[in-house]
Amino acid sequence: MTQRWADTLYQPTQWYPRVAVYDDLRGWDTELYLGPSEFYNNFGKFDVRIDVPAGWIVSGTGVLQNPDEVLTPNARERIKRVLSTDSITQIVGPDEVGPGQATQRGAPIAGEEGDRLVWHFVADTVNDFAWATAKKYVWDMTRATIPGKGPVPITMVYLPGRAQFYARAGAVARHALEFYSTQWFPYQFPQLTLQDGPSAGMEYPMVINSNQGAADHETGHQWWPMTVSNNETWYGWMDEGFNQYMNVLSDADAKKEPANFDAYGQSYGGVSGNEAEAPMMWNANYDGPAFYGFTTYGKTPLMLSMLGGIVGDSAVQRAHREWAQAWMFKHPSPWDYMFFMSHALKRDLGWFWYYWLFTTESVDGSIQNSRTAAGKTTVTVRQDGQMPSPVVLEVKFAPGSQAIRPMKNAVMKDSLTAIVTYPVDVWFAGSKTFDAVLDFGARPIQRIRLDPSCRFPDRDPSDNFWPRSAAPAEPAQGQGGRRGPSCPA
Repeated sequence: MTQRWADTLYQPTQWYPRVAVYDDLRGWDTELYLGPSEFYNNFGKFDVRIDVPAGWIVSGTGVLQNPDEVLTPNARERIKRVLSTDSITQIVGPDEVGPGQATQRGAPIAGEEGDRLVWHFVADTVNDFAWATAKKYVWDMTRATIPGKGPVPITMVYLPGRAQFYARAGAVARHALEFYSTQWFPYQFPQLTLQDGPSAGMEYPMVINSNQGAADHETGHQWWPMTVSNNETWYGWMDEGFNQYMNVLSDADAKKEPANFDAYGQSYGGVSGNEAEAPMMWNANYDGPAFYGFTTYGKTPLMLSMLGGIVGDSAVQRAHREWAQAWMFKHPSPWDYMFFMSHALKRDLGWFWYYWLFTTESVDGSIQNSRTAAGKTTVTVRQDGQMPSPVVLEVKFAPGSQAIRPMKNAVMKDSLTAIVTYPVDVWFAGSKTFDAVLDFGARPIQRIRLDPSCRFPDRDPSDNFWPRSAAPAEPAQGQGGRRGPSCPA
């Protein structure tokens, strides 16, 4: 696809014949590029020469090999300052247009009209190559400081009339590169370029066709699939979905707030059961327009929200970090991910991966009854969905002087609140109900709530409270996203 604006800006992408990937799942993977899902690519070395009219600026994957031949002395001198400051350095300004100002003057080439320049880029160990060129690009640069590596340049090329879309782009891309380098592993490439044009939300190694609006998300793709490279056609959730999850982390970090995945998992209960939704393991080329975005992008944060509700968000991120580092510059499958995460978390999570990845089922839990006798309270929890989950109860005690007796499967959240957890296997015998016996002594219980962190898919969270009068007027709803739905206190 050569996306362009008239005859003065070009963004060639998906523009050359690909060599199919041969892997141990299907042999040669020959799925076509149809637009929504993306190519499954090999890693390799690209040595590319791009012949354009003198005065046109070229950006792309890799490192420019011949700056002396194509850049003016002024531009080369300005570039020398980039890695020493977080400020924006303008390399080519809006008034520097044409041969001798934007670029070197070039030379005539036989059979061609006008003077021309050949830009030479080399990129090693990448799975794609993208580039852009324009007659009147403004060229800005800044840096990101990568832990363990030092500064790397960030390039932004955009049309003069679109400067407002790039005013914050450098700062957003810098934060993304530095944060994700800390969260997962250091950025693996020597530079990052943001390219203006009609493609405004797409990613390639070292290149994002993006302005500031999608800079965080598209930069995140430098981790997956550009370094940890999955089959995007079959398993788009392994790059777009992981990216959506880590965008929540980055968004919170930029605001200097803790990331909060409460309610993400629970909100899937409002989606589950729609017959238009395909399972996440369904080939994205055949997902259908109604649910492609949700299945590929939106559902993974909901899945990992539930996993965080079982093992803790920090444990999920630690295991995911270890998986990412183990599979750098390789092609992991979903089974590699499932087995690695289960092993790293020291849990048998076969049931979890099955229901989230291979089905569209939900939990649909509720508290059916609560009764107290002989100092013990028995809470009857019902499971109407096919997906099992641990039974997590928040128990609120009345103020008083009676001691709260410890329970081995309970932790005190505060002086009046206990969190009681029963393992998921209470459902494995097939029963639809489970009696949770609370033995805290004589202190009266005021309120009980099922799934207090809103992590498990539930169609109607209002029946998670006992007594029923304790339920909020409006239960949590939504399909999840960058911010997620609410989880009432």
